[in-house]
Amino acid sequence: MGYGDEGKGVFTDYLSFKLSHPVVIRFNGGHQCGHTVLHPDGHMHVFSNFGAGSFRGAPVFFSRFCTIDPTGIAREFSALQRLGVGPVLFVDPLAMVTTPFDKFFNVSDRANLAHGTVGIGFGTTIERNQGPFKLYAQDLFFPAVFRRKLEAVRDYYRVKFKARGLECCLEALELEIMRVDGFLRDADAACGIIRLLTEGQLFEMGFENHIFEGGQGILLDMDFGFFPHVTRSNTTSKNAFEMLKQRNMRHPTTVYYLTRAYQTRHGNGWMSAERYPVSLVNNLHETNTADGHQGVFRTGILDTDMLRYALQCDAGFSGNAEKQMVISCMDQLTGYQYLSGGNVLTAPDRESFLKQIALCDKVLTNDGPGSDTISEWR
Repeated sequence: MGYGDEGKGVFTDYLSFKLSHPVVIRFNGGHQCGHTVLHPDGHMHVFSNFGAGSFRGAPVFFSRFCTIDPTGIAREFSALQRLGVGPVLFVDPLAMVTTPFDKFFNVSDRANLAHGTVGIGFGTTIERNQGPFKLYAQDLFFPAVFRRKLEAVRDYYRVKFKARGLECCLEALELEIMRVDGFLRDADAACGIIRLLTEGQLFEMGFENHIFEGGQGILLDMDFGFFPHVTRSNTTSKNAFEMLKQRNMRHPTTVYYLTRAYQTRHGNGWMSAERYPVSLVNNLHETNTADGHQGVFRTGILDTDMLRYALQCDAGFSGNAEKQMVISCMDQLTGYQYLSGGNVLTAPDRESFLKQIALCDKVLTNDGPGSDTISEWR
C-alpha cells in the first residue's frame, strides 16, 4: 500500500504454507525485488530471482511483465541449494532479460541515480525493451541469437553514451572494454534452471491456488506514483487481473493489501510522514539499510490518507474481489500515533490503533519477522 518493503515476501511464504498445491506468480517488477523470508528453521533469505514461497516448495512463474537476470538466477539458485532448497522456476518466454550493459548504464546515469534506483538495471531494461532492442528469456536458449542480440544491446548504449558527449567519455570507454564471458556462462547456467512456460500452459497445469506476489508498492506505480520517483512498472493489481481475464479465470479472488504499522520509504522522493518520526523496537531483522544506490531507508508514522489513496488507485482493477488488509511489524511500535487529514493523532492502545487504520472488512496482523506470527485480527 506504500512504497514497498511492507512484508510481501513474508505473506507470500504464509499463503504458500496455508494453501494447497500453490504456484507463485510474479506479475510486476522483477529481479530488483528483495523479499525477505525467515524460515521457521531459522534460515533467512532475500528472494529476488525466485518466489518467496520457495521455502514451502511452491514453484514460481515470472510473467511477461517481469525482468529476469541470468547472473542473479545462477547465483541465487546456488545459494538456495546450499540451504537445502531446490526451487522451481518457470519463466514466460517474453520475460525481459537484463544484461551487464543495462546494469552499467543504470548506475552511470546521474539523473537516474538522483531519482532513486536499486542499481541492478531494472528500469533501464524496461526502457530498452520499449524500443526495438528487445531481449527475451526465450533468446537465452538460442546461443547465436542471444549473442547477436547482446551485441545489439551494447550498440544501443554506445549511441546513448555518444549523445551525452564528453561528460561521459570514461563510461563510454568502459562500455567498450567490458567483457561478457562471465555473463554468457551465467546465461548458460540459467538455461539449466529455467523452464520456459507460457501463461496458457501455466494455467493448464492444475495448480489449486495461484498466489500473485507483487513487486514494490502502489505509491511507486508508474501511473499513480509521484513522478519522477516512480518505478517503470504497474505495481497495482492491474497485471494480475489482466492475466486472469485473458485466461477467463473466474475463480473467487482475494486481494491482500499490505502495509507496515508505520510508513517507510527506501530512496529518494516525497514521503508524507517523514517529518513525523516513529520510535521502533525489536527490529533487529531489518534488511533495509542505508547502503547501496537506493540511499537512506526512511520511516515515519502511518498515514491513513496514503492508505486510502492506495486503495483508490487499485479500485479500478480489483473490482468486486474480496479485499483484506495485512498490517506487519506491529511488534516494533512503542506507541500508536498516526496521520489523518494531515493531523497527528494518538490511539490509546493497540486495539484502538487497528480500528483507526483498518480500511478493509478483514484484517490480518503480524508481530514478528516470520509468517508464524500472522493472525486474523477481525
